[in-house]
Amino acid sequence: MTTEEEVVKAVSDLSESGAVSEREALHSLGIGPNDAKVLRFLLDRDAGDEPVTPRLLAEMLGISSAATTALIDRLADAGWVERVPFPGDRRSIVVRATIDEDSPARNLLAVRRSSVAEAASRLDASQRRVVADFLDEVARAEKQHMERLRPLADESRPV
Repeated sequence: MTTEEEVVKAVSDLSESGAVSEREALHSLGIGPNDAKVLRFLLDRDAGDEPVTPRLLAEMLGISSAATTALIDRLADAGWVERVPFPGDRRSIVVRATIDEDSPARNLLAVRRSSVAEAASRLDASQRRVVADFLDEVARAEKQHMERLRPLADESRPV
């Protein structure tokens, strides 16, 4: 029988593994966390999805338009993305990933996704539902705890 403490340890180990993998991937690719978030977002898009504009990226990241422009410039200069005219409005631009399907960079950016998919493929549908519900509950609880504790942490900072 698995104890609560064993579940907590397994989730902690998963978090640590993810942090290590992310650091290694970012270091290998020479990009930062927001760069990786944008690249993953772009790579996860389907052809029929809404075009990705700088404004959409700024809202997603919670950063200014100037910071978004700098991020896009950095990714474009490195060859990770391209700017193309917005369909029907040549004054606006769309940002697209330029990473090849079989690129090691794409694989590095997808380590967590592919690892989870591989493990989930060994579960039956009811087991996957239990795991998905559990992880959703952990994420929800963690968010609620942070919303409750953040003001207390702000008050306890040394002056």
